[in-house]
This record gives sequence, structure tokens and C-alpha cells, in this order.
Amino acid sequence: MPYNDISDIVRFPLDGKTVTLGRDPSCTVQLLGMGISRQHAAIELNPAACVISDLNSSFGLRANGMPVQRHAMANGDVIAIGVRQFKADLSGHNLVLVPFSEQTERFEGVSEASERGSSITIGRDPGAGVTLPHPLVSRLHASLKRALDGTFFLSDHHSANGTFVNGRPVSGSVVGEGDIIQIGPFRLFIEQGRLIRADDSNRIRLEAVNVTVRTRKRTLLDRVTITVGAGEFAAVLGASGAGKSTLVRAICGRQLIDGGNVYANRLPLKQFLAAFTSNIGYVAQENILHSELTVAETMREQSLIRLPGDSTSLERRNRISEVITLLELDRVLHQRVSRLSGGEAKRVHLGVELLASPALIVLDEPLAGLDPGLVRKFMQLFRRISDRGHTMLMTTHTLEQIDFCDRLIFLHRGQVVFSGQPSELESFFGTRALADVYERAAKGALPPIQSPGEEADPVRIPLPAAAPRQHKPRTISFVRQCVMLFSRYATIMRRDRRNLLLLWLQAPLIAFFLGFVFKTDAQYLPLSFFFCVTISAIWVSGINAAQEIAREWLLLDREYRVGLSLPAYLCAKAAITVFSALVQALLFWAFLGMVFRTFPFTKDTLVLTAAGTISGGILGLCISACSGTVGRAITVLPILFIPQIFFSGILIPFDRMSDIGRLLSYLTVSRPVFSLFKHTCLLNQPLYESSSWPGLCFLNLGLIILCTIAVRWRLARMVATR
Repeated sequence: MPYNDISDIVRFPLDGKTVTLGRDPSCTVQLLGMGISRQHAAIELNPAACVISDLNSSFGLRANGMPVQRHAMANGDVIAIGVRQFKADLSGHNLVLVPFSEQTERFEGVSEASERGSSITIGRDPGAGVTLPHPLVSRLHASLKRALDGTFFLSDHHSANGTFVNGRPVSGSVVGEGDIIQIGPFRLFIEQGRLIRADDSNRIRLEAVNVTVRTRKRTLLDRVTITVGAGEFAAVLGASGAGKSTLVRAICGRQLIDGGNVYANRLPLKQFLAAFTSNIGYVAQENILHSELTVAETMREQSLIRLPGDSTSLERRNRISEVITLLELDRVLHQRVSRLSGGEAKRVHLGVELLASPALIVLDEPLAGLDPGLVRKFMQLFRRISDRGHTMLMTTHTLEQIDFCDRLIFLHRGQVVFSGQPSELESFFGTRALADVYERAAKGALPPIQSPGEEADPVRIPLPAAAPRQHKPRTISFVRQCVMLFSRYATIMRRDRRNLLLLWLQAPLIAFFLGFVFKTDAQYLPLSFFFCVTISAIWVSGINAAQEIAREWLLLDREYRVGLSLPAYLCAKAAITVFSALVQALLFWAFLGMVFRTFPFTKDTLVLTAAGTISGGILGLCISACSGTVGRAITVLPILFIPQIFFSGILIPFDRMSDIGRLLSYLTVSRPVFSLFKHTCLLNQPLYESSSWPGLCFLNLGLIILCTIAVRWRLARMVATR
């Protein structure tokens, strides 16, 4: 006889039969609740061995907190099926399942949709039907409506960080018993017609089970199994190359894994990564900051990108003030990042990630290069942050002040040697000196590889067949982002006075150098003069633009993940490049008029000079977008800029070029720009009637499209592998 949604003790005789558990009414035991599949698990009631098996459920089966595919039950085992937990009693000739609950799996009703046709609003606003006070939650984030037939429909109200059902972003979706709703750091679900919020204090519990990461040459992580409790401060130790950074990147979803699985709050991260992404802060070892901006400016613009677009100015200022006070940055608030000490810059970098109050904060080597006094201050700071409810995961080489941590994990050659409390470290290794531990590791004299207090799961957990669709957070509008980014780059350009001076001096100096090549009082200027003007205009602007994107990949990757609009970024970069090109064109044109008496000092030549500098700037941006580093961009520059001379038509007429040469000439910006100068200045043809304009416009449009494709491709690779 089937049982309906058991909440009392259930007894089965060990008679060799098989019973099923799941949401479907046809199951022997019908279970309703978050994370329970229709056919979730089966129990073989054999007297010799009572075995429970997972029936390819969405969220898996757990025995004593560990994921399993098949498990021989023992007396006292705790079996978790979705949110439901049972303790097994095998005394006598029966299997008795006793409902079991833990403090971390306590649930609390926050609202009830009892009337058919009624709607519940969910959001940060105090007047919402369900108030979820957190920076990641929009003011009116979503609504839940109960239809006349009793079903529920969840609607997202264009929220900044999205609404997720079973790990996938939705704009509207029918939800029912067992579906997991995630809004910011909160988990909600439907149970018996009520909207229930999981009472997990908005914290993240992390579990890595048999995680393996390989490259072509070696294994970086070898079946690593660890647990970091919700709200714990954990440190990952080990020598260089032990796999520390790889492990933390895998745990927070930034590293593709070749085997095993990672769970966040007992949900498979592979499937729920999109829902957890905005709730994970990642602080890289490098300080990814614009050195020309002040601390206040950095925090202000990052709050625009990271906080919901409906946040008021007061809410943003209050959140910035909270972070500044927590990190004790009040004294340096109006100083430029370039003038901060190493410790202050690291705190600013951490503060950027804290603005959205993520539940999990990953710190990759945050103590590198700090003196012992600063190490202690940072460890105290990390402890305070963890005590506020954040789960902290840090990689480090040092054991200084390690007692501030709740858990230590020691890696050696991609395997876990130790995982436990700091107080257990000395007894386990027989020493408290990390140098001795590293020396023993180098000699292969470490204790047997194990994880004290944790059980390894012998079964490899299969990964889902397909990765979930990624969600792009929404923050301020496209126009506001364009204005903010243009203001940022204009400020950076203005404050870098040495570079600005060199930038504005380039064009005048080239004009004077041309005065030593061509006679300044000549009756007419030859064709070669206008060729030099063409090449100079293209090169001056292009060389400067070639570094614009290549030097910002890490910063662009970080901001793109949290809500930066890529079209807004490219528009701002193009706008600042065009602005710089126009200023250089004006200076070049003005000084050419001053140096050469017969130079046609008209608005037509100004337009042509601007066409050259703008085209060169767009070409430089395209080179920058296609290059992974500034060094590579500088290396590529001659490969693309020198052909501007070869195929311009000055060295050899086009009719005497090879077929391939003529074809390549159409791909250079120098050909149409030089042609425009030639026809306008020497042949006295009307400027805007030249047939070279369409070719130049189409070529620049093609470069812009190529630049956009290159940036999107590289960002997609960074998001997929980092």
C-alpha cells in the first residue's frame, strides 16, 4: 500500500521486495518537497543487505551527508532525498525510516498563497509580500501567482541578478512541489500550497566530491574530496604547484573539472552555477584596479555595475559606507589607488567584491608579499567578515595567524593530505612549522593521504550532460554604463599627465620632422608628402589604441561577470579612441599648416586627417581585441601597419601589383585615405564625391565587427575556463 508524503515513522519488512520513493503518486512512498524527483530512489529490502539506489534523480541521493549512487544501509544512517531526511533503523527484521532534521536544514514558512488567483510580490522592498533584504535582490524582484487550477506561476520582473528555477534563469515559469526557486542568496520552494524559504542563513556550504582536473601533461587534482561548512573560514595550504588555486577555482565554478562534482548547499554546482554566480566573490592575487582612480571613485562606479539598477543613490552610498567602515578605508577614501600601500590596495580589491555581499568569498593568495603585522591584520579582517555570515575560502603559503581559520586543507601533488581544524595540525604532522611540512612533502615523507573526519565517496559522481545556460546580470542601463565608462577613461587619460603629454606631442613633432624632409616653402607639395601624412595619421592613433583593450582583460572579465554591458564597454572604448584621434588630427593639421606655407589649410584637409587618425584608432582597437596581452599587441603592430605602406599604391601602381597584392590593398585603410588626399589635394576633386569613401566606411565597419567578435570570443573562453 503506498504512503502519501510521510511525516511519521514508516516501517517495511525485510522480505526481499523493492519499494520506490519520489514525487509520483505511483511510488510506494510519495515524497513532496524541494529537490525530490518523480522517481527518486529505490530500496531493496533484502534481509542480508538493505540497499538504497538513486534512480537518476536530478539532485542525487545522500547517505550520511555524502552523495551516493548505491548504498548499503546500516543502522543509524541518515538518508537525504531532496530536503527530506530520514534516519534508518534496521534493528529486528524491519527497515524503519524515522523523519530526521538538522539545524542547517530547517525550513520556515514566510508566506501562503491560499486564495486562488492571488499574487505574491517578492523583493527587497519592505512593502513586498515576501521581503528579501539583500543587495543582490531587486526592489520588486519577482512575483508568484496562484492560478485557478491551483498551480503556481513565477514571473521575473526584469531583476538585476535573475530568478532561477532548478538552477536555470527564467522570465516566467510554472513551479510546483519539489522545484527550487533561487533569488539572490535565498532559496524558496512550494510545499503544500505554501511558499517556504529555506532557513540556511543565506550561507553557502561547499562540498567537493572526487574532483579531478587534468591537463595534457599531468593531473592537477586527483579525486579531491573536502567539505567547507556554511559560514566557515577555510584556508587551503600547500607548496607551489600543489593545486591550491585550481581547487578553489573548481569549487567556485571558474575551473572546468574532468571528474567528480561540486555541491553548493547540497545542490550540484554544475547545474546551479548560473544561480550561484552572483553570490560568489572572487579576489584574485593581482589587484585588478585602475590606479588613476581614487578609492571613492572605484567604489562608486563598481556599485553602479554590481548593485541592482533600481538601487537609489542613498542605498549605494550606504552600502559603500558599510564596506569602507568594515575595511577601515576611511582615511584613504579620496586617494588614488596608485598612491596606496600594498595592504590598502588589497583591501580596496576585497571591498569591490564585498559591495554585493556575496555568501562565498574566494581569496587567491591574499597574504602574498605582506609583512607579519599586515598578515595578522588581514586575518583578523577575514575573521570578522566570516563572522558576518560569509563563507571564506583562502589559498596561502603561510601558517602565520592560521588559528583565525575554522578549517585547514593541505594539498600535496593534487591530493588532500590533511583537512581539519588548526588545533589538529600539530598532532597530525608532528610539527607546527610549515617549512618542516614542505620539506617532508619534497622528500615524500608525509603521512598517508587522507582527510580526517571525512568519508570519501567510492563512487564517481557523473556530471550532467550539458552545462546550464548562463545568466547575464542586469544593472544600470546601457546609456548610463556608456556615460560611466567614458567618464572613467577620460579621467584616467586626464590624470596620466606624462602619457597625455606624450600623446599630444606626437602629432606636432611629426609635423616638424616632415619639415626637415620636405621644403616648407615649396611652390607645391608632392604626392609623397600626402602619403607621409596618411601613414603618420594612421600610425599615431593606431599605436596608442593598440593597448586599450589588451591591458584590461582581467578587469573586463571581472566586470563582465557581474553585469558590465559589453556593447557599452566597446562603445566607450571607441568613443575615447575617436575623441583622442580627433584631438591628434586637429593638432597634426594645425601644425602642418604652421610648418608648410603651401599646405592646403582647409576644413577638407582637416576632415581627411581625422579620417586617417580615426581609421588608425579603429585598426589599433581591433589589434588590441585580438591580442591576449599588451606585449603581443605590440608584436602584431608591425605585421599589420607596415603593409599599410606596401599596399597604399605609392611604391608601385596597383595595375603593376600581383592579383593577391591588389586584393590585399583593399584590406588596408591606407589605400582609401591616401586616395582621398590625392584626389582632393592634388587633383582638386570635390571631397565628398570620391569613390573611396564607401570603401573606407565598409572597412572600418568590418574592423568594428571583428573587434566585437574577438572580445566576445575571448571573454567566453575566460568565463568557461577561469
